[in-house]
Amino acid sequence: MQEAEAGYIVAEQARGRGVATRALRLLTAWAFDEFRLERIELLMSAENHGSELVAQRCGYTREGVLRSIYFKQGMRDDTIVYSMLRHEHGT
Repeated sequence: MQEAEAGYIVAEQARGRGVATRALRLLTAWAFDEFRLERIELLMSAENHGSELVAQRCGYTREGVLRSIYFKQGMRDDTIVYSMLRHEHGT
């Protein structure tokens, strides 16, 4: 399988400084080069607008919403799917 899922969490005091964007760009390039992946996927809460901005800034494509798929602390949540393919990254 030549696919992977990436994720990121940034400490509150570091948010808004481009930390997640830089980290995701570096991770994406490294993962495509090192593991010869064909696809990297990001899954995030539909309420997490900051993560969506990071994905967009890094060139990931929004594929859609998985409705009510995530269950945490007794609540269901929608999950947004973004992805990048090797040929879109240029590696």
